[in-house]
Amino acid sequence: MDITASTEAGSKKILLITTIASSYTGANTVGQARAQYAPNTYILRVPDPVMFPESFYLRTFEKGFGGIVIMSSGSDCPYEGAYPRLSARVGRVYQLMREKGIATNRLKLTTVCTVCKHAFLKEIDDMQTVVRGIAA
Repeated sequence: MDITASTEAGSKKILLITTIASSYTGANTVGQARAQYAPNTYILRVPDPVMFPESFYLRTFEKGFGGIVIMSSGSDCPYEGAYPRLSARVGRVYQLMREKGIATNRLKLTTVCTVCKHAFLKEIDDMQTVVRGIAA
């Protein structure tokens, strides 16, 4: 499946980077509740988002994604020092985005826990609003 272009409906895709330990479980909670969210949303489950370099985010935008939501474990991260490193990395990505003329509201770092279905859905809705405002 090619996930580099916009969806058939014309809206830009949203990438959710979720952690195995917390936010991906939150995604499962949303599914079990049979709650719905935008079909242009793609979930990438990883041990921790700190594993991605700054260039990953820029390439994701270059491939046509409208927004990225990093759903971290925050201070509950099981990997020592990972969240402060991730937060610093996202700060550097924001600077690179500004240099390239990419609106920084298209990337969001947030914390979503294992049972935070409302927070999970809110983050998707918020990013959906952002990507709707991007020119095609």
